[in-house]
Amino acid sequence: MDLSNDALHKTLISLQSQSGKRLQRPVAEAGRRQIWAQTRSILESDIYKHRRYGEKRRRHWPLFDFSIRMFGMCLKAIGLYQRGYNNATRLVINSERIYFRDLPASFHGYRLLHLSDLHADFISGCKNIICDSLKNVSYDACVMTGDYRAKISGSIKGPMEAMQEIISTIRARDGIYATLGNHDTYQMADPLEKMGLTVLANESIYVNRNNGRIQITGIDDPYYYYTDQSLTALEETTAGFKIALVHTPSLYDVAAENGYQLYLCGHTHGGQICLPGGHPIILHLKHGRKYYRGLWRYRKMAGYTSQGCGTV
Repeated sequence: MDLSNDALHKTLISLQSQSGKRLQRPVAEAGRRQIWAQTRSILESDIYKHRRYGEKRRRHWPLFDFSIRMFGMCLKAIGLYQRGYNNATRLVINSERIYFRDLPASFHGYRLLHLSDLHADFISGCKNIICDSLKNVSYDACVMTGDYRAKISGSIKGPMEAMQEIISTIRARDGIYATLGNHDTYQMADPLEKMGLTVLANESIYVNRNNGRIQITGIDDPYYYYTDQSLTALEETTAGFKIALVHTPSLYDVAAENGYQLYLCGHTHGGQICLPGGHPIILHLKHGRKYYRGLWRYRKMAGYTSQGCGTV
């Protein structure tokens, strides 16, 4: 993805300190981070999805997992499973140009690598495919919008080992910024930061270049683990060029109302099961369904919903 401040150029996107070093949070921010982790741990131990407007619905992951396995068996029976597997391992890097009149001049032509829904521990060798795909890609910064493991519970050792290999191949001079998805646990935040990422959990940081700066706000997953801390994080930001990193498209309206110019997300896989022609059957999305894939616009805000790298 390429950012430009006129109608002639494109950009990718990312955020961290210019030195690329791990950022040290002020005491006040560290306290908020601890509150977030404690709240997230409670929500993770629950069996419900906590969403906007006080919506609380029971999770049905075992049923979904069983249904997917049965669907896989049907595909094998009719000879389509290998075709699906080949599609899942054939990664494509999409390049988009996005134009902004208010982008700081020093960020003209800034390139951002956006990765989402890696599910890096599911398909054997998936991490190697991702690493190979990134070898010849050039970018200034990298952002990740959640779902680093395949399951929603259990050990994080396997997915963290896979993520370490992927992260070691990323060369982003301005750093790597990440937020968590509904498959991820709060326990991943510290290991990911030790690998060199800056995990933003309802937090914002600035990336400076010459006399200009960009603000990046990372919001915790609103599909399972929504809290009003998400609203606070989006509402309390300052003026200027702002990018929102959210696992799902569902907070698009809140971000636009608070002056964000770019919204990056994933989660939907472009339709987790699609009919011929790409028409989705399953999105796992309620609010913002029409923004389930690719580049979109809402009012003055541009958005991009990645189809992701991984599968179930």
